[in-house]
Parts: sequence; C-alpha cells; structure tokens
Amino acid sequence: MFLLAGCRGPGGGDSASPADARTWEVRFSHVLSTHSEFHLMAERFRDLMLERTDDRFRVVIYPSGQLGGERVAFEQIQAGAVHMAITGTPVLSGWVPETQIFDLPFLFETRDHGLSVMNGPVGDWWRDLLLERTGVRSLGFLDYGFRHVYNARRSVETPGDLAGLKLRVLQNATYLAAYSALGVQATPMNYGEVYSALQQGVIDGGEANAIGFVSSRLHEVAKFYSFTSITYNPITLLVNEPFYRGLPADIRETVGRSAAEALAYQSEVARRMEADAIEEMRAGGVEISCPDLAPFAPAVRPRIRDELADRLPDGDALIARLVAETERTVPGNQQQ
Repeated sequence: MFLLAGCRGPGGGDSASPADARTWEVRFSHVLSTHSEFHLMAERFRDLMLERTDDRFRVVIYPSGQLGGERVAFEQIQAGAVHMAITGTPVLSGWVPETQIFDLPFLFETRDHGLSVMNGPVGDWWRDLLLERTGVRSLGFLDYGFRHVYNARRSVETPGDLAGLKLRVLQNATYLAAYSALGVQATPMNYGEVYSALQQGVIDGGEANAIGFVSSRLHEVAKFYSFTSITYNPITLLVNEPFYRGLPADIRETVGRSAAEALAYQSEVARRMEADAIEEMRAGGVEISCPDLAPFAPAVRPRIRDELADRLPDGDALIARLVAETERTVPGNQQQ
C-alpha cells in the first residue's frame, strides 16, 4: 500500500537492501488548484525532497481533489492509499472532536495570532492527539487565515446584514451553530458545487479566504466580499504514520526539515497571493467591506462556547486552556 520499493544491490540475492539504495513513490493529495498556495507548497516540498535524497523520495502531487475531497483523502491516508495530504482541521473534528475548539468564532485577533497559537503548545497537544487517535501525523500548519463572508446580494457591514443569507458553510457543528446564531441559513455543500449553486441562486454565498474566493472564480458570481473574520481556519500538512515510521531516520529528518521550509514558503506566498487576490476582486467589480467586528461577537459569545463545552468531554477545561493561550500569545503583524 505504501508503494515502498526496495532496490536490490548489484549482486542481487535475498538480503535486505541498504537504506541508501531505497526509493519511495509518495502520493500527495490536496483539494485546491495548481495555481493555489497549497500546490506551490507541495511543489516546494517535492523539490526539496528530490534534491536532498538524490531523487529517491519522489512525490507525486494530486491537486484539485483528484483523489477525493478532504474527508475522503483523510480516510485514504489512514489506510495508506495516500501518503501525504493537506487538510483543514474543521474536517478532522469528525475523528477528533476536540478539534472543534479551534473553530470557535472570533477566537483570534489576526491571522498571525492564530498561526502563533497553532504553532505553540496547544497546537502540539492537538497534533499528539491526532496521532494517537488516527495514526496520522501532522507535520505542521499552513498559513490560511480567516474565512470571510462573500455573497451575491449585499455588503455585510453589521450583524443584521447576515440575517437571511443562505451561505455555504463547512459541514462542522461549530461552524453551523455560529453562522446560524448570526441569522444565516447555514447550508453544508461540497466545495465543487458552490460555483454552480451561486449561478443558479441555490445559495447566496459562502465563506472563504480571499485567495480561495478568487482562485475558485467565485468573484465572477458573488460581487460582495466582507472581512468578517468569524472563523480562523487551521490547515495542516499530514503524513501516514506507518509510512513515516518506516522511513530511515535520516529520511524522516529530511521530511521534517523540508516540510518546515515548505510551510514557511507557503506563508510568504499566501501573503502575496492574498494581496493580489484583493486587487483582482477590485478589478472584477467586487465590493469589499471591512466591518467593525465588535457588534458581531456578542451574538455568538458565550453561547457557542457553552454549547461546545457541553458537547466535549472536559469541554470547559479545554476551552479555558485555549483561551488562556490566545491571551498569552501576543499577535505579530496586524493583518486580516
């Protein structure tokens, strides 16, 4: 299942091949296009591994959900049919319910704040929990930022502007509860169906970061984009643990080092791409708004936190730990 090929030495025979003679064919899945920052990160990881292993660690990238959506890809990575994948943590709450604490609305002040927390002790705790529960290792977090509201009907300036909008929202209990509390008709839907659903008026809009909004061409059919920052969306780079543990120690070290460098590269690229996406929105006639977020939070806090705490074992303690970490962590650059 792991497509792990052991090359024989020059003399043949049945003896095990030395580690430096082995090659690995690695299937890497993600759901975004080849123009996305996800794909650029995957390519950087692929190229670093080829260079550092003398072409022995060969990553084949499957973009645009070719191997299935994020849920399917995670099931495949558990089974070993896929070795690596990029997945949002909201999807993983189906396997690790505690993951929903990161979905709480208005949890982080900035994207740098969110990334700092995810790369700290709380993120490490979650990565250990994911590995223990699922047999899948997280190699770190991408810099995706917040999911903001877009729609085809009106600009969102106040909480009341959300009322009655039918928005495609991630199929996640905390997301659905938060948007419903703000008066939204929260509608789960496969991402690939969103564009046509907007065209046909089945939905009014959805929520995504600026890059995803533009790269999926949603700005062609939804002319209002509002920096609502309701939910921060951690995205993680995953690897199948038995495959990872089956690698020689030096290759595992190279995987970790290359993943860290590729993740840092993704963050740089994502910031540039977001600025470009905003300019493309403006050029395409999208009305962009930056509402005052202070009136939005009371509609969902503390109600959503209380509901989540009731759903999770030791929910109050988990949420208190996360909130304490967010308060301890000082934001860096104040960016959306």
